Amino acid sequence: MVEINLTGASNSDRIKIYRYRWIVLLIFCLFTIVNFMQMLQFTIIANIITEYYDVAGFAVDVSGLIFFILYVLLFLPVSYLIEKYSLWITAVVSSGLTFLGCLVKLLCADPNRFYVVIIGQAFCALGQVYMLSIPSKFAATWFGPDEVSTACAIAVLGTQLGVALGSVFPPLIIKKDDDNVGENLSHMMIYNASVSAVVFIIVIVFFRGRPKLPPSQSQLQLIEDNDQPKFLDNARKLIRNKDFLVILLSFGLFTGLWNSFGIMINTLYIHYFPNGESDVGIIVLLATISGGCIGSVVFGLALDKTHKFKQITIGVMVTSSVMYIFVAFSLIYQCRIAAFFTITIFGFFAASVMAISFEYTIEVTYPIPESVSCSVLNATVFLFSIICTLLIEGLISTIGYLYSFGIGLIAFIICDCVVCFVSSNLHRRNANIAEKIPGELSQEESQHVGSDNTSMIQ
Repeated sequence: MVEINLTGASNSDRIKIYRYRWIVLLIFCLFTIVNFMQMLQFTIIANIITEYYDVAGFAVDVSGLIFFILYVLLFLPVSYLIEKYSLWITAVVSSGLTFLGCLVKLLCADPNRFYVVIIGQAFCALGQVYMLSIPSKFAATWFGPDEVSTACAIAVLGTQLGVALGSVFPPLIIKKDDDNVGENLSHMMIYNASVSAVVFIIVIVFFRGRPKLPPSQSQLQLIEDNDQPKFLDNARKLIRNKDFLVILLSFGLFTGLWNSFGIMINTLYIHYFPNGESDVGIIVLLATISGGCIGSVVFGLALDKTHKFKQITIGVMVTSSVMYIFVAFSLIYQCRIAAFFTITIFGFFAASVMAISFEYTIEVTYPIPESVSCSVLNATVFLFSIICTLLIEGLISTIGYLYSFGIGLIAFIICDCVVCFVSSNLHRRNANIAEKIPGELSQEESQHVGSDNTSMIQ
């Protein structure tokens, strides 16, 4: 590997940034893309799947909700395993489970085998439990302090790009009026299995768990700490961390609302635009790329450059809430072009919140391991996703679409208000700048280090 020495720090001979980090990041994005392609590939064509398999709409929703359910049930043991074993083992297990799930789904083309769809999705969902627990840990393990937020955003980008591709291909391959739904479904499963097999091999051969030397002072401190707290001790510290609890409520509910919107977009859009299946795939593609891909990287760069976590977070979440209003009106008044634009812009901000939440969580909970804090955050997000999806389905059937949109807006506003109570104590950043020569510290950095001495987690 080619190495770049970090200069100007007291531990420069023990801290290096490796160029191979970009190769590892690319591989990470590849296997997350393949996994997340599986997540919505049935719900995005829910009207076709319900007719072909002769099942209820909720059964099709379960093919997506199972990713949330398994994460909530299994994130604690998986987080423990991630801390115990290397990132390489985590990546191999995750991509291997995705491949196994795709193999199982090769048998799902028979209209009497919807249960095979759920079994295959369950294997993919189990692989995703490992995958979702490590973006921030992976970024901190390989990338320097001034690029870790960007790296985390790019890692999350892979998940969003997978959702986008998994939303656009099914409507293109499987048509409602096509008599060959089963055959086309079989073709799509073959494509899935082939791609996942190639990526699985790439992960085994080229992925690396960690560099020889850490890329930052904060990582060096974690490595040198021989008395690492146990998993349950870390969990207790998280429960006592006020900032983390506020993040769980605000980011958890906000992203849960966004995820439920993605799960139910076929139902919402088809209600106002019948026969708009192909539109749904394109809209999800645009919204996910604009937010999950472009937005996440843009705001990740902004966090790395400014470290204004609270201000950027509030700005993104408030703007998302405003755009949600425009989305509701574009659907209610059945303006197709407006729906394309408003949902895309809504996605630019709303889908970016996940990447921001990962980094904000790591900053306020350092030195607790990234996989622990981010796993708890993900579990909270998915729990809210399940609750929001079930509630919105119930509300739509009870009070209709208009009032359901109104309740959704109230929930977004609550998130905007709650996030204002998160502090600006960035513990990880303070650990990275604490080793600088005093004369090199800016006035702002000095203030951060000074204030953090009284607020770090004990």
